[in-house]
Amino acid sequence: MDVAGFFRQIRRIIAVASLPRKKEFETIVKVTVLGILIIGILGAIIAFLLEFV
Repeated sequence: MDVAGFFRQIRRIIAVASLPRKKEFETIVKVTVLGILIIGILGAIIAFLLEFV
């Protein structure tokens, strides 16, 4: 693939893509924060358990 073709594909993708609506964005943020909290809590529990082993 040549450079010009690559930039044509990028331009086509940007033209098709759209920003998420407010509700979609809020859902994405909630799921992301929940995932980070779950991973953090699991890490803390594992660290706590390994401290006593």
